[in-house]
Amino acid sequence: MRELLFCLIYGFAVITYFIGFTVLHNGSRKNRIDQLYFISAVFSAGWSLFIALVLIQTDVDRAALLRAAGVFHIFGLLICITNMMIYWSDVRSRVKRWTAGFVWLGILLYPFMIQKKNVIFEMTAYGMSFRIKPGIWSVAYTVFCMIVALNLLLLIICMLRKSIRKREKIVAYALMLCVCIVVVGCALDTTVQMAGYAAVPVSTIGQFAAQMVLYRIYQFYNKSRVTLENMSEFVYYSVDEPVFLFDEAEKLCIVNNGATMFLGMSAPECCKLRLNDIFVLARDAFRFQGNKNRVEARCWQNNNICSISIDKIYDDYKDIIGYIVIVHDVTERVHMLESLAQEKQRADKANEAKGAFLANMSHEIRTPINAVMGMNEMILRECEDETILEYAGNIQDASRTLLVLINDILDFSKIESGMLEVVEEAYSLKALLGTLKAECSMRAEDKGLDLIFDVPQDTPNILLGDEVRVRQVLLNILTNAIKYTMKGNVTLKVAYRKIKEREIEITFAVKDTGIGIKKENIGRLFGKFDRIDEEQVHAIEGTGLGLSIVDKLVKLMNGTLTVESVYGEGSTFTVCLCQQVIGEETVGCLSEKKREGRRKDIPVFIAPKARILVVDDNKVNLTVIKALLRKTKVQVTCVETGKECLEYAAKESYDVILLDHMMPVMDGIETLEALKKMPDNQCKDAAVIALTANAMAGVREMYLDKGFNDYLAKPIEGTVLEQLIMRYLPEEYVTKNKEQE
Repeated sequence: MRELLFCLIYGFAVITYFIGFTVLHNGSRKNRIDQLYFISAVFSAGWSLFIALVLIQTDVDRAALLRAAGVFHIFGLLICITNMMIYWSDVRSRVKRWTAGFVWLGILLYPFMIQKKNVIFEMTAYGMSFRIKPGIWSVAYTVFCMIVALNLLLLIICMLRKSIRKREKIVAYALMLCVCIVVVGCALDTTVQMAGYAAVPVSTIGQFAAQMVLYRIYQFYNKSRVTLENMSEFVYYSVDEPVFLFDEAEKLCIVNNGATMFLGMSAPECCKLRLNDIFVLARDAFRFQGNKNRVEARCWQNNNICSISIDKIYDDYKDIIGYIVIVHDVTERVHMLESLAQEKQRADKANEAKGAFLANMSHEIRTPINAVMGMNEMILRECEDETILEYAGNIQDASRTLLVLINDILDFSKIESGMLEVVEEAYSLKALLGTLKAECSMRAEDKGLDLIFDVPQDTPNILLGDEVRVRQVLLNILTNAIKYTMKGNVTLKVAYRKIKEREIEITFAVKDTGIGIKKENIGRLFGKFDRIDEEQVHAIEGTGLGLSIVDKLVKLMNGTLTVESVYGEGSTFTVCLCQQVIGEETVGCLSEKKREGRRKDIPVFIAPKARILVVDDNKVNLTVIKALLRKTKVQVTCVETGKECLEYAAKESYDVILLDHMMPVMDGIETLEALKKMPDNQCKDAAVIALTANAMAGVREMYLDKGFNDYLAKPIEGTVLEQLIMRYLPEEYVTKNKEQE
C-alpha cells in the first residue's frame, strides 16, 4: 500500500511539474497570470513530491526534514493561489492589501510548524505519517487556514456579484470548486489528527485535484482573452480580404471566409485546389528573394484582376513550409484607371484641339486687323485732310476697341486651359503707373472725366512681380470704371504696408462716380460672359469677360480682389498683391504726360544703308510694313514665300529678316532651319525676327527656342516696329531722331 500511495502522489508531482513548465514555455513570461500559475504549479508539485518522500522514510529525522520542505511549499501555494484570485476578481485596493497581506503571515507560523517537538511521526500501513500535537500552534495553524479559505471564498463571492459576462461567472464558480476541494482535503486531515489517528495525505490528493481545476481555469481564461494565437485566428477568419494558405508544394490548405466568397466555393471545395487552379500568374511568382513579394494576377474562376501579396512561412529550422497569400481585388480600380486614362486622353486631345483652334483664331483674326490698323496708321501719317484724319482716328479707336475685345476672349481661353503663367521680373511701379495714366487719360478726357492718381511718394518703386499681368489688371479695372462713369471722376489710390524686410502688400483701389452696382448683382460680377444690369449698359461696348479675367489673374498672382458699390453713386474695386521690394528707390512724383496727337509723322530713326527682308504670304501685310518703315528710309525687300526668302538670302546680304510664321509650303520655322543649314547664306549675321499673328501664351519662348532673335505680334504698331528694328541694326547705320528721344 505504501509503495502504491507513493507512486500515486509522486505521479501527481511529475504531472504538475510538467504542466507548470509547459505553461512557462508556451505562455508569455511577461504576463502576470502566466507567471503566477507557473509558480503555483511548482509549489503544488513540491508539496506532492516531499509528502511522497515522507511516506517512504523510516528515519524520523529525515522525515521531519522532508516534511519541513513540504510545508514550505504549502504556504507558497496558498500565496500564489490567493494572488491569482485577487488578479481575477479585480477587487478594491484595500481588500487586495488585506487578503494578500494576511496570507503572507503564514511565514511567521512556518518556523513553529516544522519544529520536531510539535509533530508526532509514526509508521502506518500507508507509510511514515505524522500529526500535529494539540496546542497553541496547531490551533493557530487551523485558524490561519480557515481565515485564508474564508478570504478566498469572499473574493469569489465578490467576483460573482461584479461579474456581468458569462465567462467571468464560469471562472468564479471554478475557483470556488478549487477552494472547496482544498478545504475539504485539509478538513479531513485535521479531523483525523484531532481524533488521534495518523493523517492520510488527503489534503495532498485534494490540492492536486484543485491544481488540475486551476489549470482548466487558466486554459479557459487564456482562450477568453486576447492572445497572439486566438487573435491571429480571429483576424484570419474575420478579414474581408481573401486569404489563402498554401503549403510548400503550392497546394491550398486553409482559406478564410473572404476567400470562399471570392471563389464562390465552400472551404472543402477550395482546399482541393492548387495555386495554378486559382490564379493565372508568372511561374516564378513564388520564387523570390526575401520574405515578401507582390505580383499581379488574374483569377480563373471570376476573371478578376488581382494584386497578390505573398509572404513566406518558415519553421523553427528556417525552412519554408508554406505561403500566406492575401488577395486584393483591383478589377474595379483597374477599370476606373483605364476609364480615367481614356477620359484624360480625350481631354488632352480636346485641349490640344482647343489650343490649336485658339492659335488659328488668333492668327486669322489678327491678320486682317493688322491690315486695317496698318493702313489706317498710314492715313494718319500721310493725309493732310482734317476730315479724313478724323475718320481715320475713329477707325483707330474702333480697331483698338476690337483688339481689346479679342484679347479678352483669347486671354480668358488661355486662363481656362491653364496656358497662362505668372512670370516674375523686376519692374518700375512709377513707369507702370505713368503708362497707365497716359493710356487712360485720353479716354477720360473724351468723356469729360477727371482721372486722379493718388500715389504716396514713399511707395517702393522697383518691385518683383509680373508687370504685364499687374498692368493688365489695373488697365482693365480703370477702363471699366471710365466706361461706366458718365460724369465726375475716376481715382486710383495706391497704398502699401510692410509684411517682411523686403516684402510689401500693395493695394490698388479704383474708385469711380459711375452708375454703381446693385447689391444682389455684386456676386455676378466675375461670371463668364455675364453683363449685369443689361438694360442700363447695353449701349456700352464689352464682352462681360473683363472682370472675370481680372479675378482669375489676381488669383494667379495669389492676390485678392474686393468690390464695394452703392447703386447710382459709384463703385470701388480694390486689388491687394504681395510684391518683393528691390532696392531703396521710391516712386516720388508721377510725371504728367501730355496727350499725344493722332499723327506720328516723325520716325524713331533714319537708316538709309540698312537692308531688311520681309517675308509674309499676305500682300497687304507686306504693304503695311513697307509703308510703316518708309520714313526711316530703310531699304525694304518683300517676298511672299519661304523659298523666295532662301533665294534672296543666297544672293543678297540683309541686316534684319522679318519672317512670318504661318505660310503655305514652307512655314517660318522651317525657313529659319533651312537658312541656318544653307552653305551660301549671305545673311548669317542677320537678326531674324518672328512676325506672327499668333499671340497665345508661351509663343515668345517657343520662337526664341527655335532660334529666332525676337518676336513681334500682329497687329503691328509703327513705333514698336521701328524701335525693335533699330535694336538689331548696326549702330553706324542708325541716326536717331532727337524729337523722338
